[in-house]
Amino acid sequence: MLRPTAEAASEAMEIAQTYRNVHALTGPSRPLELLHITLNGVGAYRRLPQDIAFAAEQMAATIRVRPFELVLDEIMSFRHPGEPQAFVICTRQENEALLDLRHQIQEGLYEAGLPYNLGGHLTPHMTLLYDRKTVLPEELNRPVRWTVREFLLIHSIYGKSEHDVIGRWPLLG
Repeated sequence: MLRPTAEAASEAMEIAQTYRNVHALTGPSRPLELLHITLNGVGAYRRLPQDIAFAAEQMAATIRVRPFELVLDEIMSFRHPGEPQAFVICTRQENEALLDLRHQIQEGLYEAGLPYNLGGHLTPHMTLLYDRKTVLPEELNRPVRWTVREFLLIHSIYGKSEHDVIGRWPLLG
């Protein structure tokens, strides 16, 4: 996953509050420390198996991408029929460095025999809150941007809104 800088996370939360008021959203905001952009999952585990974590760490150490700027310039809801909608900040702009990072991770997971989603569509996004209301895509006047300098491997503790950081790797290219 990618984590926003503290400044970018604060800006995203300001946007969440603004659009909460505009669209009368009532769901609670996600905690700042949980804001992230998922690049690829490696499975759902109550306890992360050591062999999975080890293989993912070994793969992550092989990634070579330079730091890059990420711009999130649109808000919208991801529809999940019958469930709360994920209200997200995202980008529709193609970002070659982000695509390269994701591709290297997916190929590495494939080669390590771990779950991957080779190819597939990616809408880079951060979930800000969940709500029953759907917000249609809307371009932001002031995008959230930051320079991505690292990526992380986390274990998202199912049902607890907790992230256990397994490892982090700088983008060195």
